[in-house]
Amino acid sequence: MIQFLYQYVNKGSLRTLSFILAVVLTLALLFNFNLFSTQLRTANPLLVLFILWGVVCAWIHGMGFEINRTFWKAVFFPYFGYLAFLVSIVLHYS
Repeated sequence: MIQFLYQYVNKGSLRTLSFILAVVLTLALLFNFNLFSTQLRTANPLLVLFILWGVVCAWIHGMGFEINRTFWKAVFFPYFGYLAFLVSIVLHYS
């Protein structure tokens, strides 16, 4: 099932989207560190880990790393990374 779903995101345009989202959120973390850390200080620690995990998923997918094992494809599935980006944007701007 993971292999089948991974085929849909293993395209150049979605890899580019992952790379752009990873760069944007990483730059937001680095250049706006005080505001970002202040907002995340009051957040649930599991939510912060979820956002960081989404950034890692986006970097792995966006850089074009080929994952061979099904377990690691499930752990670093790009849809979960996109969901983490969506959650971080909603929390940042609300």
